[in-house]
This record gives sequence, C-alpha cells and structure tokens, in this order.
Amino acid sequence: MKKARKIAPLFFCLLLGLSAFLAAQNLEQKVNFKKLANGLSVILVERHGAPVFSTVYGFKVGSVDETPGITGTAHLFEHMAFKGTPKIGTSDFEKEKPIMDKINQVGHEWSLELVKGDMADKEKLARLREELTKLEAEQKKYIVKDEIDLIYTNVGGVGLNAGTGTDQTSYIISLPSNQLELYCLMESERMKNTVLREFYIERSVIQEERKQTTEAVPTRMLNEIFMGAAFIAHPYNHPVVGWASDINSVTLEEARAFKSKYYTPNNCVLAIVGDIYPEKAWPLIERYFGGIPRGDDPPVLRTAEPKQIGERRVKIEFEAEPMLVMGFHKPTFPTKEDAAASVLSYVLTSGRTSRMYKDLVQDKQIAISVGAGSGPGSRYPNLMTFSGTPRYPHPVEELETAIMGHIEKVKTEPITERELQKVKNNLEASYIRSMSSNMGLAMTLMRYQLLFGDWKLYLKYKDIIAGITAADVMDFAKNCLTLENRTVAYLVRKAKAS
Repeated sequence: MKKARKIAPLFFCLLLGLSAFLAAQNLEQKVNFKKLANGLSVILVERHGAPVFSTVYGFKVGSVDETPGITGTAHLFEHMAFKGTPKIGTSDFEKEKPIMDKINQVGHEWSLELVKGDMADKEKLARLREELTKLEAEQKKYIVKDEIDLIYTNVGGVGLNAGTGTDQTSYIISLPSNQLELYCLMESERMKNTVLREFYIERSVIQEERKQTTEAVPTRMLNEIFMGAAFIAHPYNHPVVGWASDINSVTLEEARAFKSKYYTPNNCVLAIVGDIYPEKAWPLIERYFGGIPRGDDPPVLRTAEPKQIGERRVKIEFEAEPMLVMGFHKPTFPTKEDAAASVLSYVLTSGRTSRMYKDLVQDKQIAISVGAGSGPGSRYPNLMTFSGTPRYPHPVEELETAIMGHIEKVKTEPITERELQKVKNNLEASYIRSMSSNMGLAMTLMRYQLLFGDWKLYLKYKDIIAGITAADVMDFAKNCLTLENRTVAYLVRKAKAS
C-alpha cells in the first residue's frame, strides 16, 4: 500500500505533464499566424467541434498609455466603439454630421469652462449645457440605438462585449461559423471608421459610472489610493476609469487624437478560434482588414518607476469593514522572479490548504479572507500584492503582522517539495483548461502576442514554471519582499463623532 501511495502522485504528474505536452504540441501545429502589410497581427486556430467561432481583437492601449488631463480616455473610447460608424448606428449620416459638428463646438467650449472649477462662469456653463442638450436631442432623431448588437444578435451572435485595462483594450464576440464575412465587414468598418457619436452624453455616463463603481466601492477606492502610493512616476498609477476631473473635461478633439495614435492596425492583434478554414478565412481578412491604413508607431513609454528606497503607507477612512493591501515591486513576465511570485501566491493563499488560509482564516480566525497576486498590469514591472479583510475584533494591524510573518518564514525556510509540486500540478491543469474553450484560447493567444510580442511565449510559460525551484522562491522573497520595497494601504472604519 505504501508503494501505491507513492506511485499514484508520480503517475498523476507524468500524466498531467504528458497532457500539457500534447496540448501544446497540438496547438503549435494548429496556429496560423500572419502579419498583414499594414501591421495587423492575425492568429487563426481551426477547431471543428461545433459550428461556431470565437474572436477577439485587442489594441495595445490602456490606462498606462494615458497622460494627466486625459486619464480614462481608453475606457471612454471603448464605450464609443459601440456607437457605430457612418454606415452603422445612423439613419442618415449626411443630416446627422452637421449637428455633430455643432455639438463638438459647443462641447469643446463647455469643457474648457468646466476646467476652471470654482472660477467657472456659472451662467455660461448653464447656457452651453442647455444648447448642448438641444443639439443632442436633435441628433437623437437620426441615431439607431445599439445597431451593432442588433445586427449580431439577428445572426446568432453571443457575448458581444469589450474591456479596458491598464495594458490593453479588447473586443469580443462568438458567432456561427457561416458569419465570418459579416464579422470581417463589421469589425473592419468599426476599426477604420468609428464615429464618436454621443460623445458628451457618454462622458457623463462614465462620470456616473465612476461614482457608482469606484467612489462608492471601498475596495476600489482603497486600490486606487494604494496604486497611487506604490507608483510615484510610472503611469500604472492611473485608474482605468480615469480621474473625475479628467473625465469631466476631456474633449472630442483629444479623444480623436488619442484614437489616431493608438487604435491602428499596427497596434492590434486579431485572434479567431473555432470552426473556420484558414484557406477560406485569409482572403476575407485580407480583403476587409488589409486596406485599413497603417498608423505611426505608438510612442514608447520612457518613464520608469524609480527604485523604492523606503516603505510607504497610506490610510483611508470609509464606512466599511477594514481592509489591507500590501505590495512589493517586482519584474514582470517572462522573468524567473515573476514565475516565482506566481508559485509563492499559490503556496500562501490559493485554496483551503494554502498556508495563509489555513493559518489565518481557518485556525486563528483573524481574517475573513486573504489573497495574493500580481498587478496592476503585465507590460511593465509591476507588484506582487497581498490583501486581506480582518475578522472582528482583530485589527488590520494584526492581520498585516500575521501576513508578514508568513512572508518572512519563506525567506528562511524553503517551501516543501510537496508544496512546489502541488503548485506546478495546479498551474499545469490551469494551462490545459485555458485551451479548452474557443474564447479562452483566443483571448490568451491575443494577449501574449499583443503584450509580449510572441504568442508562443504562452507555450513556454509552463516550462518557465516547471523550472522554478524552492531556492528560486526563497531568493525572490529575500530580494523583492523587503520592507523598503513595500507599500501598505489600510482602509479603516471612520470614527464616530463623539
């Protein structure tokens, strides 16, 4: 029986490793990659399990690419991309366009006055706002609401959506396999001729979104303050939704300039996975996407975060349960340090048998939850973060001390081989699962090509993880998880007035 117990885990590891090897080998054979003359990178993967395909295209632009004064513009443009083109979303663009031009003039003047804050001319603001409202009502007569969604829904499309983050903006949908040409027609038109329709209306929508999803949500407010303290130079300190004053004042001209700089085919990756035939797909892709003009190469981010030379601490008060966020600067993918951080995150906080969960949540019951991860993005050096919510009556300071105790222990005692192998097994399993769905695979391949310049790094990720040793994890903890490299943020309950 003893031998059986020893052989079973070994057999499982070998089986898992073989599955990962076969999955990777099979994928590498099935991926068709091409870069069009205009710089658009295209990834096709042929899968005929069901008569559908999933697709995503991403632009390498997010909050990290914004500058003070226009933060939130990438997120705003994500919204605008659903407003249509001269051919989609309007009943008569020739009649609509002159109204839009007037809206632009009035909106620009209104925005410049808003920037003045308390010094703004209130009567002028009211007059301009009234004029803008009248023009928007006039334009509305020609707007066909949600026509992109309607067209896709009528042919069986599902999951039409988009997302903006620190590093990228992406657009997704799944469609029946006989709708590939419609997809190419629709998305090439959207990529080439997006009209910033209802710009100032959408800007107000996002202002309200910020209030409801950030300023009224304790965890997001804490994270925003934390990132601002952790990054003093690098634009990873920009919130994705943008700062309220920037949302309130960004103009249509500034949004157009941002669009022309970043939303170009040479800054984009398109991935299509599912029931497609590459020999039929390539001519369609070339016909519809190949004619989109190449743009200038986006500017290179020159600002690097300086080495942190002392601990930073911030605290906010909120009518909410106390919370803790703690972060340490580290290199990003595909470095050994980044892989070691992933392994350590699993060991300390992933699942009920992880060290911190078992000790702090289950046994000592000083925390409701604990977690670890990396962020806020992957294109540039980032943070290994730890977070937690203390269980009443334990204070947030006690939880911080307890988490640091686990971190310090890793510096002096290597994680066990059993822990290391368990993590590697879990990561191998996640690697295999990530290939199971068409959309999941399309998203992953697009991301690796877009952010790191080579989709094949996805295949190498498991090898990087497999090569991590207990000594690597210990070295990472000693070198990166130090007090002088640490930023700590507390959320505490606001004291009641006596």
